[in-house]
Amino acid sequence: MTHLANEIGALRARIENLHLDMIELREDVKTLNSQVSMGKGAVRFVGIAGSVILALTTAIAWFGQNFKSISQ
Repeated sequence: MTHLANEIGALRARIENLHLDMIELREDVKTLNSQVSMGKGAVRFVGIAGSVILALTTAIAWFGQNFKSISQ
């Protein structure tokens, strides 16, 4: 009977450790999820900013080409 009680105690300790590991893993996943969300936002911002810069550069080049002949 003592051996059985020791085994049950060992199993309880393992379950507690697994539970604590799961809590730690859940916190790590939450942190990683927030970092991924911030990364997505940064990529979205860079994409929009790049598109705006490209559009402005293209418009300036187009105006420069079209109005160069008028000013000469």
